[in-house]
Amino acid sequence: MYLRSMSTSNALADLFFDLDRTLWDFDRNSREALEEIFLEIAQPNLPQAKTASEFIPVYEAENEKCWKAYREGRITKEELRPLRFRKAVEGLGIPAFDGMDALAEAMGTAYVQRAPYRTALFEGAIDVCRALKARGHRMFILTNGFEEVQHIKVNRSGLEPFFDGVFTSDALGFKKPHPECFAKGLALAGSSAERAVMIGDDWECDVDGAIQAGWGAVHFDPHQPAAPASNPRRISELSALLDLDFNQR
Repeated sequence: MYLRSMSTSNALADLFFDLDRTLWDFDRNSREALEEIFLEIAQPNLPQAKTASEFIPVYEAENEKCWKAYREGRITKEELRPLRFRKAVEGLGIPAFDGMDALAEAMGTAYVQRAPYRTALFEGAIDVCRALKARGHRMFILTNGFEEVQHIKVNRSGLEPFFDGVFTSDALGFKKPHPECFAKGLALAGSSAERAVMIGDDWECDVDGAIQAGWGAVHFDPHQPAAPASNPRRISELSALLDLDFNQR
């Protein structure tokens, strides 16, 4: 977690962005890293011949399940990292074999060492952040990702200069959509619910969580038509943020 010293006299809305699948193109970056890891680490050590194109969709489904369990407090992040890879190998129809746990550990370690250094962002992310910053908005990242990897993503992708703080659920002790995650983010930013707007892709964690905390919210969904007049507002491209009145709830 980092936080720059700043003035809070600005009357503009304070903008809190999710990171993965909102600014940082998680799916693209993750799949590139997964393909490398599968070919280099998994494929030579599996007892059955499998391809990366078979592995990746199975992994993604298991990863979603593991992240849900993590958000709900049923597993720790230390358990999550190898578990999602073991479950994915099992999901390929490969029965348990000697070395499966060690393979899952090696894949989990390689993933957190490689994926955060990928730099693909959603189209317009840098330009939009630059423009919003130039307008005088204070901007923060509020993410459920792990402390040790989210800062790498922000730094390596070129996002860091635009943000006054990066707050992870790891450091805050609560995960979105828990109201304490939003409350602690507000306190660290020196903001208030009345001026805070959350921008994110996850309806439950980002949008509904923010609304329940009394914040404004914008739903970023590149797979659905934009609905800028809806409540909450939905956008399909980040550039649409430049046309929104963030003081409108």
